[in-house]
Amino acid sequence: MKRIPSLLAPVLAAAVLLPILDAASAADKVRGRTLYEARCVGCHSTSVHRRESRKAKTFDEIRVQTAKWDRATGGVWGKDEVDDVAFYLNDVYYRLPCPTTICVEDKAERAAPPAPKKKDPA
Repeated sequence: MKRIPSLLAPVLAAAVLLPILDAASAADKVRGRTLYEARCVGCHSTSVHRRESRKAKTFDEIRVQTAKWDRATGGVWGKDEVDDVAFYLNDVYYRLPCPTTICVEDKAERAAPPAPKKKDPA
């Protein structure tokens, strides 16, 4: 049996782990909705997201505004929670281009390896 050269082993490990780590960084839209409904709707209605003069014009600006208002109300959310809420808001109201590392419909889709192709019976 041949040994894998010592420099190749970390490269292979990264190739296997990166899709899993990437999936872990993807936002969770359902959790974002729950967080938003628990902390945000008490101060403003959904009309704030639909107005013509809204401040957020890009997905990153949605994240900035989400983090800003989180800090203004006590700053309890970390990066993941901010991303979750921004993903939710973007999906429901803004519909702006969003990084694929954050806006993934289903985290399981990114974590699961591709399904093997079935052979056609000939």
